[in-house]
Amino acid sequence: MENLLTIKEAALFLNVSEMSLRRWTNTGKLKCYRVGGKNERRFTRQDLESFLRVTEGRVPLGIGGGTVEDASHIAHFYKDADESVAEGIQYVACGLSRGESILMVSIDDRSARILSGLSDLGFPVDRLKRDGRIVTDTGRFELDEQLQFLTSTMANFPTGKGFRLLGDMTWAVEKGWSLDDITRLEAKANYLLTGSNKLILCQYDLTYFGADGAMMAFDAHSLTIYRGEVKQSPYFIGSSL
Repeated sequence: MENLLTIKEAALFLNVSEMSLRRWTNTGKLKCYRVGGKNERRFTRQDLESFLRVTEGRVPLGIGGGTVEDASHIAHFYKDADESVAEGIQYVACGLSRGESILMVSIDDRSARILSGLSDLGFPVDRLKRDGRIVTDTGRFELDEQLQFLTSTMANFPTGKGFRLLGDMTWAVEKGWSLDDITRLEAKANYLLTGSNKLILCQYDLTYFGADGAMMAFDAHSLTIYRGEVKQSPYFIGSSL
């Protein structure tokens, strides 16, 4: 038999959480072997590759051609505004192509550049905005106001089509939010992902957010993107923030 992967290695291979692997193996959706006195899960690479080909519940991200687990909360770290815009265009374009609704929360200039890029790709941006398929906002000054805005906007999107949220967190810095405020918002955002066909991508400019901000983002998001690579966050604690 080929070398077996641990649950941690399998989670990295599939780009999902260990919790998801436990759930899938418990229900029989994913094959695993039990080894040792602790009856620990082990996986073959062949079984994982087969699972990737047939598994449901994964969504194309639009960045780098990869897919992620449905209802993922993702942090994108960048050092250059052009990268933020380019990745934002790909992410939003993928959602629109799938019939999803889009909510963008960002500074005006950044949103305008993304919308322009979408127009260049052939999307009827003005019509999509009129129809409520694309909603843009620059963020609110208070946490409760921001949460109410997010909740009400998502509730107005068509049911069954899905949505994805793009938030460049520079807006929060410019609104005067503290890191504690942003941390609380990120923790609450995990509760917005109930149901299916939903993604949240939060972008973090490393020239605005120092080490403390980056570590908070690692804690708050199940997946991270840096230099175009999607990785599972080793520090994700989600709603326990």
